[in-house]
Amino acid sequence: MDWEEAGKPGEAFWCLAEGRFGQRLRRGLRQGLRWDPFYGDAKSYAFAHGRVTASRIAIVNHMIQLNGYKNYLEIGVRRKSKMFEEIRCEHRISVDPDPAAEADYRLPSDDYFAQNEHRFDIVFIDGNHTGDQVERDLVNSLERLNPGGVILLHDMNPPTRFHARATYEIDGRQPSWNGTSWKGYAALRKKRDDLTMRVVDTDWGVGIVHQGNQERYQGACESYLDLARDRKALLNLISVPEFLQLYGVPLAKAG
Repeated sequence: MDWEEAGKPGEAFWCLAEGRFGQRLRRGLRQGLRWDPFYGDAKSYAFAHGRVTASRIAIVNHMIQLNGYKNYLEIGVRRKSKMFEEIRCEHRISVDPDPAAEADYRLPSDDYFAQNEHRFDIVFIDGNHTGDQVERDLVNSLERLNPGGVILLHDMNPPTRFHARATYEIDGRQPSWNGTSWKGYAALRKKRDDLTMRVVDTDWGVGIVHQGNQERYQGACESYLDLARDRKALLNLISVPEFLQLYGVPLAKAG
């Protein structure tokens, strides 16, 4: 069952949990215990580029450093200057239709892929949070990926159906939101056996997709309840230590 089909039970509770007090409480848990019930693992680890707190940025930079990647694409940059501060890659391209993001390409990702033939070593997808769009971004990115390249995705592990709701804004507020992004990832878990797909349990779920092999997921993935019932198998969910073990050598050597 999805949030929109549930009559919005407990909306007041969730708005409180995702309000200033709730976020302050979770920030304290993250700083003190290095754990957040929504975010996932927030401990520090020795990544390829140094010891830092687990996050999507840490995983991106780990893969860049480990594999010697040179060409990076980010879909859904939010703010280009922040990307340039955080991402350690020689050539970076950003795509976002919001003028405030000041992206290199200020247009929807579908239009970007239709108009450009750039190729990349690594792509980070964090744009439109609908399952259909994430699936298209994945397919388009796979077509532009260099051999030995990787695609990373954000918001793949929504902790509750509230966070997996279809719309961002609620009564003029914008609580934490993962959207239905996970459904786009799940679509390729069902369709493609020529890929390796995993989700790292940190920073709301960081997806990893690259050429390889997998057994196609056979279960249902239509509603949030499907995800909640079989989360580990559907996402192929792994811990941060498991990620570091699996991706401790360059993809070319691992393959």
